[in-house]
Amino acid sequence: MKLSVFGAAAVLAAASSQVLAQSTCNQWAPCSREGYCDSNAMFCLWGLCDPVKSFNSTSCWQPEACATQTVNFDSAADAIPIKAYSGNPSTNAFLSVFEPNHASVANGNLEMKMTYDAAQKKGFGATATASHTFQYGRVTARVKTASVAPGVVSAFIIRNDQTGDEIDFEWVGKDPSEVQTNYYFNNVLDYTKMVRYNVGGNTAAEYHDYTMDWSAEALVWLVDGKVIRTLNRKDTFNPATNTYAYPTSKSRISFSIWDGGNSGAEGTQQWAGFPTPWGPNTAYQMFVDSVQISCGGDSTHPPTSPSVSPPVTLPSSVYPTSVYPTSLPSSSVTPPKKCIPRPHY
Repeated sequence: MKLSVFGAAAVLAAASSQVLAQSTCNQWAPCSREGYCDSNAMFCLWGLCDPVKSFNSTSCWQPEACATQTVNFDSAADAIPIKAYSGNPSTNAFLSVFEPNHASVANGNLEMKMTYDAAQKKGFGATATASHTFQYGRVTARVKTASVAPGVVSAFIIRNDQTGDEIDFEWVGKDPSEVQTNYYFNNVLDYTKMVRYNVGGNTAAEYHDYTMDWSAEALVWLVDGKVIRTLNRKDTFNPATNTYAYPTSKSRISFSIWDGGNSGAEGTQQWAGFPTPWGPNTAYQMFVDSVQISCGGDSTHPPTSPSVSPPVTLPSSVYPTSVYPTSLPSSSVTPPKKCIPRPHY
């Protein structure tokens, strides 16, 4: 069996690192994501890769530094399928993380599409995540949503999947003139902190600028340059746990479109509108015209989130249960190398 120089070096590096006790992967497919293993960016990218279950302590790729930039989506390289990503964030600003790939650059936009998946009996959407990480700063996206029918959910989020810290804008199809803001800390899914705002127009027919300004002391949401919500860190203190329930984790900026109306979860369906209407040729689209990112530097407070936390859901019957269109890629694509069989949907 022959190994390339790169492959041999990778094996030696893996061998020289500590093999993790909870690892379910081997040196040929070292990166774990949702319990499955492979060696490409879909599994190894920081934030997607599970550092606890990967082969060793160096299997998951290191987080990329934040980059102040404006992405105008005037090049196909601005958003590519994650399996084509070589690991250089300066080359590709956004990565489409699911297969089949429903996110691409067209007509000067990041176009994200959702079509019907007959096997799942619901829409299969898209998530595009930034190749650079982000921890404090200001990000503005010029967005035209997919809120043309009940059940269709569009999202613009800053999230760390490992800690569950998140800041977001979300739009639901049943309310096309409205945007919702929320934040989560340490995987506590407290939907009661969601705040609605009437944009004053149809978010699916018009582009609007949506901004999240995140510092160590405050979170500010803006629409078309107008402040619509402010959260001060000092106001999130919980004396029972002696912590600030305020997102602090290094994260990624992402956009997604998904089917909330046919999700099968009653609370999610009531929140998004249901059922999501589908016909033989139905497709829903979300458009991102540009993204402006200004990095804000490191925190003046140590992160209060643990590295990995189990999810905790507060009681609610009218709010969503997921912000993602699906989990791992479908079995219609070529299976990667694995230590455990790939799931079949």
